[in-house]
Amino acid sequence: MSLKNLIGLSLLSLFACPCVLYSQTSLEEIISDMHEPHEGRPHGVPDNYDWALKPRYGAESPPETWDAAIAWGQLYEWIGGNPATNTRVQIRDLEMYYLSKADLQWHALQKAVEVEGAAYVEDFAGDIHKPADVRKESDGSVSVTCGDGFNFHFWPKQGRVNYPKNDVKGCYVTVRARLIMDDPNGEDDRDSARYVMSVGGDWWKSLTAVWDNWTTNKDMGIGRFRFVTPEWKSFNMITLPADTVRKYIPPFHTEAPVSYYSKTFINRKNLRIYPNPVSSSSQVEFSLSDPGLVRITILGLNGQLLQNLTNKVYPAGEHTILWDPSAFPDGVYAIELENNLHVEHSKCVVIRGK
Repeated sequence: MSLKNLIGLSLLSLFACPCVLYSQTSLEEIISDMHEPHEGRPHGVPDNYDWALKPRYGAESPPETWDAAIAWGQLYEWIGGNPATNTRVQIRDLEMYYLSKADLQWHALQKAVEVEGAAYVEDFAGDIHKPADVRKESDGSVSVTCGDGFNFHFWPKQGRVNYPKNDVKGCYVTVRARLIMDDPNGEDDRDSARYVMSVGGDWWKSLTAVWDNWTTNKDMGIGRFRFVTPEWKSFNMITLPADTVRKYIPPFHTEAPVSYYSKTFINRKNLRIYPNPVSSSSQVEFSLSDPGLVRITILGLNGQLLQNLTNKVYPAGEHTILWDPSAFPDGVYAIELENNLHVEHSKCVVIRGK
């Protein structure tokens, strides 16, 4: 089959795929996820753990000589028990951003549709863990269960990432999750399911540093545990105090749940790519009704972050930036524009083969 036909089939699959769903959140919810007591306590976490009852701040920024970080999350059964037997938790879009000291803008460090992890004993005693009950879902994400004295501790499949040394003012981690049925033909007991989730992050000395009793890594903080529901919900952790968060608003999604690729190819009014398909270079054009922070990224078809094109404040009006796809193989890509509280997507086809 020719490359042209393959790309045509890819485009048809995009139009037909009701994949990524965005969850609704708010700035105040992000702030409350670092200040309010847990909505539900995690099972098996002793009271003397400083995150057993409420979220806590860790290291706001890393030591000067360190240069690696990783986002993570943890799923538990509720302390009061979980009677559901046909419910799983679907997890996707674990993301980490840092606020730059140099330009006071938020920059993406990690965007992972798929996470990986393990089932750890609930209090992490002795670092005891085993393979988790993980199932790959059709949108590229995973779903899991936990219980019987074990949680599910997870992180981006890519592992740790580097960040610019001495440029981190603060960090923000977020993930999305919802309840789904384990067996679609079985009883729907999601209303009785009692799972709680929170997220956090770690600073690491390097990409390859081995854990050594907290001398080679420091945690950023642990966000509020909240119940997972049948609707997509965001869970958040941010290292900065509330007044700083309100001054430097982190990127987050406010859309009600919609189909990612339905939205991608319907809502394209302010984002244009020319020429498209592209063989050597392309112009990414966008318009703003008001000045604001614009972040444009290139994503793979399963939502993974491939390249940051821009991340700065633009005035109102028409704008054009250049994209050189020479490092990308032939195929179909998504271009994401985030502006203030608005997220928009479009597609781009790269064809250089004969």
